[in-house]
Amino acid sequence: MRQANKTYQAAAGDDVVVASGKAILHRIIIGEDVASAQLEVSDHASDGDGNVVIHLSGSTLMTANGGVIEVGAVFFDGISANLTNQTKVTFIWEPTV
Repeated sequence: MRQANKTYQAAAGDDVVVASGKAILHRIIIGEDVASAQLEVSDHASDGDGNVVIHLSGSTLMTANGGVIEVGAVFFDGISANLTNQTKVTFIWEPTV
């Protein structure tokens, strides 16, 4: 793996752009458990629910997964996310050609 980028999202929000072009999402780190959390990650340059590839929901996303979700997938159009209630999320990714 080349030098990976780290994108931290402190607050819940829609259409969080992690990467605006083709990229590999290596992992997602959940910083804390949040009640009724939802995390959608899309293969889209700007729309968090434009082409959902990953959907996680629950009140114990950090505890249930040890805080780290290994992904290792190519996102051809970009990486965007919707975070409903979920805060403190780090995306580890790298651009690709």
